[in-house]
Amino acid sequence: MTSAAQPETRRLRRLVLQVVLLGLLAQLAVALLVPDSAPVVDLASAGGWLSGAAGLPLVAALLVLTFIGDLVAVPIRHEDDQTEELTLFEAAVVVGALLLPLHWALVVPVVASVLTSVARRRQPLKAVFNAGNLAAGAAVLVGTLHLVAAGGSGVTVPVVLALCAGTLAFTTLNLVALSRVLAVVGGDDPWAVVRHGARLSVITAAGSVALGASTVTLAWAAPALLPLTVMPAAALAFAYRAAALEIEERTMSSRLLELSKVLAGRLDADEVVEQFLALSRMAFGADLAVAVLLPEDGSGEPPLTVLHDAESGIRRRSADLGELGLLGCRSGATLLSEGLPEGWRQAALAPLESDGQRLGVVVLVTRTTGRRLGARQLSLLTPLASALGVALRGAAHLQQLTEEKSKLQAVVDQSSDGILVLDGDGVVLLWSPALTALTGRTEAEALGAPLSRSLHTIGSDGERCDPFTAGRSALTPEAPHTTVELLLARTDGEQRVIRCAHAGVFAEGELVRDVVIVHDVTRERQVERLKADFIATVSHELRTPVTPIKGYADLLRRRGESMTLERRNECLEVISDRCDHLARLVEDLLLASRISATEGSATAQVELGSGDLVALVHRAAGDFGADGERVRLSLPVDPVPVTCDPMRVIQVLTNLIGNALKYSAPDTPVDVRLVTEAGAAHVDVADHGRGIPADQLERVFEKFHRVEDPMRMTTGGTGLGLYIARQLATAMGGTLQCTSSLGTGSVFRFSLQQVVPVPVQLGGRLVPEARSDGAEPQGARLQAS
Repeated sequence: MTSAAQPETRRLRRLVLQVVLLGLLAQLAVALLVPDSAPVVDLASAGGWLSGAAGLPLVAALLVLTFIGDLVAVPIRHEDDQTEELTLFEAAVVVGALLLPLHWALVVPVVASVLTSVARRRQPLKAVFNAGNLAAGAAVLVGTLHLVAAGGSGVTVPVVLALCAGTLAFTTLNLVALSRVLAVVGGDDPWAVVRHGARLSVITAAGSVALGASTVTLAWAAPALLPLTVMPAAALAFAYRAAALEIEERTMSSRLLELSKVLAGRLDADEVVEQFLALSRMAFGADLAVAVLLPEDGSGEPPLTVLHDAESGIRRRSADLGELGLLGCRSGATLLSEGLPEGWRQAALAPLESDGQRLGVVVLVTRTTGRRLGARQLSLLTPLASALGVALRGAAHLQQLTEEKSKLQAVVDQSSDGILVLDGDGVVLLWSPALTALTGRTEAEALGAPLSRSLHTIGSDGERCDPFTAGRSALTPEAPHTTVELLLARTDGEQRVIRCAHAGVFAEGELVRDVVIVHDVTRERQVERLKADFIATVSHELRTPVTPIKGYADLLRRRGESMTLERRNECLEVISDRCDHLARLVEDLLLASRISATEGSATAQVELGSGDLVALVHRAAGDFGADGERVRLSLPVDPVPVTCDPMRVIQVLTNLIGNALKYSAPDTPVDVRLVTEAGAAHVDVADHGRGIPADQLERVFEKFHRVEDPMRMTTGGTGLGLYIARQLATAMGGTLQCTSSLGTGSVFRFSLQQVVPVPVQLGGRLVPEARSDGAEPQGARLQAS
């Protein structure tokens, strides 16, 4: 028993105990509180051949009659697969209540119920429940009758009314007890069960009173006619059977309707099979429903068996030998009673087929003699099995489509390029997440609208254009692929360069689909422009020192002997200075290349040690000759030791001061100030030049970036100086930041960590030793990671 069934079993046992206690208390109450125990109808006073029927022989005869009445049962299946039986038991109890003394009338029905349970091999729990339930009902019926009728009073109007009331109470108790069982086992609403069964209970009560009272009346008044009571008993049994068939047909119709909805609406193969087995088993009243399914071609898996029964629910396992034998049945739908797996009494088998391919078999099984399957059930099962085969094939196709769609959706969702699908009129059918990031428009805004509403583009002529028309004009059935490049205006105003690769799908010469891959080539175009600008800049920068070198060299070659010594030295000085400039330019290019080769790290180009930042600032400012007179220094008097590579510090400071002099007017000063705070030293280089736009403050530290347009620039430079400076500052454990205001000037702050003195013991006294936090010892060379 499963863990889920254990609470249900405990509740059912508690209910059975309650019913048994109710039956015992009802029997005791009637036996103690109802004084008259004589039979209502005394056959001894009737005369004739039954006048001698009394005492134990009559008790035995009525016990047999009640036992037979309980055996003659018409089963009724409820919608939750629970079975109720309509019997002649109530009519036999009416006969016993009229002919037997009180105590025998109470005991005989209970004993007959126990005998019936033994004969039918009912489960102990069900047998105990039936005995307790019938004990309570019999007590109510017998007690009601004996409270109204005196012993020997015969069948009078008050007796008939008492019988009707008692029998109706009997059937009502049975109905209420059954509703409680169905609520525990099937989860049904008890009051709904009572409402649905009320009409049948009233009919059962009336029929039982009519049959029982007429039988007793004939036995008392005309014993010779007593055999004729078989006819009304048969009529009542026939009525019960007709009512049972009506209920069974209604239940089957309800189940088949649910089954048709399952086959039409369920898309998961496993769920379809499980629901089909559960509903078909309950619809046809089988004990077990089985589906033996063949594996997919080439899977190498064994056939699968799916079972559903009332006790265990759904189970899945590999098919055993007996179930594999069912797959070999090639005679189509058939009823089987031989060669079945152990425990199966009868089976209705229908093949599972779709498009001429065998998928397996569906089998409905009975295990007891109480349930039978016939040609009618088989005729209904066959088309249902065919519908199941179609549903399984459809579910398999849907699963394949779902998997393919999932793959395609993953491509669309994860692609870095935008993907969109248009119909023949340029209306958006698909809009990928990458397009949302590229354009700033959401999928909800784009779907169902013309592409021109979502993409605002500019053509090569500088005029706004329809992005769909720009590609559609070049698509033909013979050449269904084309690529156009457009300028895209985002929703936030930013402009991007996009390349749209169109792939048209044509039908009968008309475009029906246009699949477009949108690639953002803005960065590529920027790189191409940077390359062109760099080539132009480097060419200009190289030409600048080369021109005077070549000019003075030619001058010296042609007229050197006639020139004065002073003039020759001046020419050589210019050549030397221009060579130094050329060497610095080449060194910057090589250093930038080495930094790029180490993934943007200048660590390998730095030898960390310590140095006095005050002295290094003095030295850097003194390298500018006449221009250096514009540099105003504000430095501490005392040394400021920092963790650094002194040569690289001078290189960074020279670049910052040189930029400040270059980008400010010749008559404006450049302020260099050194301050210390919180263990760090900061060198601020401030100019009073044109300033840097806010959106360019970080980009000035990018390689080859120039704030000026290379076609109209008024200053020289390769765009490498600030890039190298920041990389070197970072490699020395420092930072390089920029603040600026347009029209006012810029301030570059170069920060380094100060050296912290560490006391050491030398000769019995403490001497501070310079050390930087986390720095390598002086002279150690850091290698690239």
